[in-house]
Amino acid sequence: MPAETEQRMEAFLVAGFDCFVDLTAPGERDSYDQWVPRTSLYLRKPIPDHDVPRLPDHMAEILVEIEAALREGRQVYVHCRAGIGRTGTVVGCYLVNSGLEGDAALVELNRLWAENERSRYWEEVPETPAQKEFVRTWRQPPPPPLKAAPLLPPPVSRSSEPRLATTAQSGARERFLGSFIGLAVGDALAAATQFRKPGTFSPVGDLLGGGPFAVPRGAWTDDTAMALVLAESLHHSAGFDANDQVARYGRWQKEGYLSATGECSGITASVSRALATAKYRRQPFAGSHDPAHEDKEVLSRVVATVMYFFADGREAVRQSVEAARITNQAPLVLDCVRLFAAMLHQALAGRDKASILKPGSELLDIESLKAPVRTVLEGAYLRNAPSTSKSSGGVVELLEAALSAFDRSRDFRGGVLEVVNLGHDSDIAAAVYGQLAGAFYGVNAIPGTWRNSLMRKDLLEETAGRLLASAMVERPD
Repeated sequence: MPAETEQRMEAFLVAGFDCFVDLTAPGERDSYDQWVPRTSLYLRKPIPDHDVPRLPDHMAEILVEIEAALREGRQVYVHCRAGIGRTGTVVGCYLVNSGLEGDAALVELNRLWAENERSRYWEEVPETPAQKEFVRTWRQPPPPPLKAAPLLPPPVSRSSEPRLATTAQSGARERFLGSFIGLAVGDALAAATQFRKPGTFSPVGDLLGGGPFAVPRGAWTDDTAMALVLAESLHHSAGFDANDQVARYGRWQKEGYLSATGECSGITASVSRALATAKYRRQPFAGSHDPAHEDKEVLSRVVATVMYFFADGREAVRQSVEAARITNQAPLVLDCVRLFAAMLHQALAGRDKASILKPGSELLDIESLKAPVRTVLEGAYLRNAPSTSKSSGGVVELLEAALSAFDRSRDFRGGVLEVVNLGHDSDIAAAVYGQLAGAFYGVNAIPGTWRNSLMRKDLLEETAGRLLASAMVERPD
């Protein structure tokens, strides 16, 4: 079967298809995503066989992905098992989104279906009356209304059971501060090693500054600045507002807003490109879908969304992915964001290392993760000795490098220096380690000389405190 699958994939690629939307559930059919080349896009969005999506938001998510791929000039192939029921439902809803009324969309869908050879054996699509009715009544759901979140938690009655128990503990503030300060410390420590090959520099053991952006000692760069901008947007908008985030990132890019030095230091080409595209297209989710673009810096700002939406772990993971999509939408990158967000949520909740490194299905859909990311969850990095950890590879390798150091660490200092001295993308790797280890060990475990040397330390602490207050707010479903 592998040879036949490879041949079929080759035929699709020759025909020009470079985006595959798979509506089947894991295990329903043999997997083929390993045959999809890195330059193509594979998206698994399961819908139950002979059925419709359980929630309108799931169909909306599928259509957003399809429309984004089409805007990028991709040829999209949508399929289920037989190509009749689930596929017809998705295409019918796409036609509604394109401007047709429900009944007209069904007419157009079946006109197109008549050109398919399979229509000789199955005259009308979608398959079931429920699927036809779903198309007929489909309306793209509006975004959820945003509600202001008070800075202090509301009083909890005796009869209520708060979804967030851990934030009431005395260690919550230490963990939240530790995670945000840990991010900035990791970012600042890596200034002297970023983009450099191991062996070409003396091992770093303290904050030095310098590096490719010639920053002063204690200065942090884009990794921390973008997390601060995202946190401010969440607070100012009382929730997730992609347009507001793009506008604030643009202000940081032009003015150095919320930076350590008043300048925009370290912005990557991919972030610049995404912000320019968002402005031109007036579409905030402008990150590339290209699997070859493994832009790792999205992992650096996960802390802001996980903290803000902490009261609901699954929502924290989902919103972290949404925030990443503004600058990158490659499936492998987004899955790494999902996994790291779940791990960070566990750390902020005060869990032990084993629970942090292996979050469960209560936080993320493990079976839907791409295979390389599932191997991370299974502990592939445990086989890596310090000398073989990589910060120069793709997003999976960088995440493994940070997790490998965290797993072996006995304190914050030892692990972060291990990551920093890997060179290459050490700023991102150290930022990832800093968020996780800072939450696990707490702010007081970060060397005081490093904490007190950070530029704009008051801004970092104020932001972490505000996020903690937001975490104590239970949001309605």
